Amino acid sequence: MRPSPPDAPPARGAPHLLLVDDEPVILQILRAVFEDEPFRVTAVGTGQHALRVIAEDPVDLLITDKNLPDVNGMDLLRALKGRDPRAEAILITGYASLETALSALEQGAFDYLIKPLDNIFDIRAKARRALERRAMGLENARLLADLQARNAALEVALDQARELQAELIQSEKLAGIGTLAAGVAHEISSPLFGVLGLAEALADDPAATPEIQGLAREIVDYSEQIREIVQELSSYSRAEGAGEVPASDLVRAAVDAWRLVERSAPIDGAAVRLELPAALLVRARPNELQQIFVNLIKNAVEAVRSAGGGRVVVRAGDDGSEAWAEVEDDGPGIPTEKRGLVFDPFYTTKSPGQGTGLGLNVVYRIVSKYRGQIHVGSGALGGALFRLRLPIGAAPA
Repeated sequence: MRPSPPDAPPARGAPHLLLVDDEPVILQILRAVFEDEPFRVTAVGTGQHALRVIAEDPVDLLITDKNLPDVNGMDLLRALKGRDPRAEAILITGYASLETALSALEQGAFDYLIKPLDNIFDIRAKARRALERRAMGLENARLLADLQARNAALEVALDQARELQAELIQSEKLAGIGTLAAGVAHEISSPLFGVLGLAEALADDPAATPEIQGLAREIVDYSEQIREIVQELSSYSRAEGAGEVPASDLVRAAVDAWRLVERSAPIDGAAVRLELPAALLVRARPNELQQIFVNLIKNAVEAVRSAGGGRVVVRAGDDGSEAWAEVEDDGPGIPTEKRGLVFDPFYTTKSPGQGTGLGLNVVYRIVSKYRGQIHVGSGALGGALFRLRLPIGAAPA
């Protein structure tokens, strides 16, 4: 039996009602009951035909005889719920039992009616309530999805706010340490240069004994180290020169930085690999780029050497609008609870006398100055991973 078309075209988006009964007279009566309703009605006389309709055309409400010659009404209910869990169904039977009624309701049927119906038009009222429940369920699902999307957006906004707050806190720290550094550097410089000058004179004095000359040269060496620390402190309060920031090659800065580290620091036990493109231009001054990589590579080398040796990998690339670079090692890494401190001034995990705690803070300030970002975490090698991003510069000629 072919589905009987509705007498008038239903409104767009009208609920789809599927009627199933193997008795043509009952099917015709059911069809007549709903002829004045704004439904799109499909009436079929076999369970197999009903299964095809369910598979091919979404059904909002199924009204079916439970006992069909080919497919049981309960099977139709399961097929309907499998296609759309929120679709509703009303089962009709002439052989009622409490067990089958409960089974139908447990599997999601809206109602279970017994033939003969006392009032055939009662089924129309039940159909309306079933479709109202479906509409309410769909609206609840839509609201829940909307709420989940809003929650996800709020989580993203909250994460961004936390990152901004962390950056503001870091900026406040730098502002305070800048004032302190200016005073400290000024107070140390005058006596330091006096000590340095006297030690150099004593080291070059031919009347001094070799032992005294040796001690004087040690004083000169230590004074030079103090002078480097003072220069780092002074950089906190020194204003940068005006002018347009040039486009500099990040790759060349990384390579030059590695050469400086290789010449100036012990690297035995550290295998350093550079995975860099041919060139990568960013908006930053070349000497400051080199300073970034010197600090990051030197720290990574020291980390793997302290663990008895290991690997250091320097990578770089771009995603179209920003350039990125990574310095990763397989050393002991940085504990999660310490990662928020590594960019603070004077924070260091090295032994006393082995570091000033200013290197990573200098890196942070340079990256921030050029509107970049730097983060620390753990990488695939198991140690520390420093990843920075900088605005990309002009394309190379």
